[in-house]
Order: sequence, then C-alpha cells, then structure tokens
Amino acid sequence: MSIKVPSVLTVAALAAACAVAVPSKAAADNRTDCQRKVEKAQDHYRHEAHEHGKHSRQAQNARAKLNETWDRCWSATHSWYDPHRHEWRTDRDWDRNYDWDHDGDDR
Repeated sequence: MSIKVPSVLTVAALAAACAVAVPSKAAADNRTDCQRKVEKAQDHYRHEAHEHGKHSRQAQNARAKLNETWDRCWSATHSWYDPHRHEWRTDRDWDRNYDWDHDGDDR
C-alpha cells in the first residue's frame, strides 16, 4: 500500500496549524481574564481610597491587591493591563511612578 506524499504533507500542515492556533487562544483568554481582574481590583482600590482616604490602611491593602493582580498577569502574559489608558503594556513598571488613583499625583 502506498501513501501519497501530498496527503501526508496536508495532514502535517493541518496539525501544525492547530498546534499554533491553540496557544494563541489560550493567551487571549489569559489577557481577557487578567483585564477583568485588574479592572475589578482597580475599582476596589478607588472605592477604598474614596471612602477611607488614599493613605488609609484599607486603600493600602487594596493597592497591594491590585499590585499582586498585575504581578500575576505579568507572570501569565508578560504584559499588564493599564486601566487608565485602556491598553496592554509590556514594560514591567506598574510599581514605579504610577498614578494609582488618577489624580495627577503618583504618590
């Protein structure tokens, strides 16, 4: 029994295409999940800063949780979502000079 070479090449090409498509969907899912978590943590921080003051223990805890969320996203996607700019960033700089509450003061 002889196997046709074009058939083998077609099957190999389809298998390679499927292998490439699956990780990109997983990466997109990771980014969507991270974006949702960052937005939720950012909203929580804003609430705590508004209710208790941005230097309160509650706001500091919410800021730490937001920072942890960004760190987990960085580990998963090597990028982080900036909720102020509504964009993904590739420099790991969210913990330096970041205007946490978007008031023009980065402290």
